[in-house]
Amino acid sequence: MKHVTGRVVALMIAAICVDVPAKAACWGEADVSAAKVRDLETMLMVSALRCRAGDPAILPAYNSLVKQSRGALTAVNDQLRAHFRSGIGEAAGLNAYDHYVTALANRYGAGAQGLSCADMASILSAANAEGGSASGLARLASDAGIEPVLDDVRCAESFAAR
Repeated sequence: MKHVTGRVVALMIAAICVDVPAKAACWGEADVSAAKVRDLETMLMVSALRCRAGDPAILPAYNSLVKQSRGALTAVNDQLRAHFRSGIGEAAGLNAYDHYVTALANRYGAGAQGLSCADMASILSAANAEGGSASGLARLASDAGIEPVLDDVRCAESFAAR
């Protein structure tokens, strides 16, 4: 009977472990900065698509941003993928990353609250003026008041820095 009870307990523990969703690590400063830039880029992408009928120059301006900032945007996405993989592994981390960027795009689908297409064109112009600089885009995102929706808490060093 002890052997059966031990096996049952082991199965129950295994079932509990499977049902508890794994979480990525807390959000460090580099992760938060990357999330802000990704948020900014996504907001500008969705806005360029939404505003292109009223402002034919906005989509080419967005495409220019992507071309000149390719290195910075790739680094941001790599940072975010690494964040989501930490603690939960490759496959689950990539799924979490995909969910994050999809939710981000959906959030801006109806527009950025309180910002018009003219506002977006102005922000896009400022982003292009950064010349592809990751730190410049991060500063612009902060100056624009972008606060990404994070799925978990910020790391202790993030709180100390604020």
